[in-house]
Amino acid sequence: MKKIKHIIKNLLLVFVLISVGFALGKHRTGAHETISPAIPEVMHETVNVYYMHATFRCVTCNAIEKMTRQLLDAKYKKLLTAGIIKFTEVDFQKNEPLAKQFDISSSCVVAAKIKDGKIIQHERLDKVWELLNSPAEFDAYISQAINRLLPTDTIRQGGEK
Repeated sequence: MKKIKHIIKNLLLVFVLISVGFALGKHRTGAHETISPAIPEVMHETVNVYYMHATFRCVTCNAIEKMTRQLLDAKYKKLLTAGIIKFTEVDFQKNEPLAKQFDISSSCVVAAKIKDGKIIQHERLDKVWELLNSPAEFDAYISQAINRLLPTDTIRQGGEK
């Protein structure tokens, strides 16, 4: 009887772990889109902020993504809503063409200007690693890169709070 209880307990534990794994995988499916260097066709300029990461992500990598998202939500909410700025999370090990285009070999943030569906200019922001413990400098570093890529009139029209 004790052996049967142990087997049932282990089966239930395996079932729960598989269910949780499935639920998390299903929840994250849309977040890891594999995109090609040619962005879907748009008729205006946009700035795409890419969070480029490896398949395996450490705590620091997750913190860089979180801080980047928080900055975009806090400072560029109107432009995100309007689709002028976009955030894209990319596993560079699964999207080799984009990783090659941006010359990526480790996790980082990339700000790119997109015009007519093509990346026309980009800036790789490798200093995010150094600035992780200085949130104000981190935000300023990424904001400056984004602002350099945005049309001047976009910034004046409420791109920043």
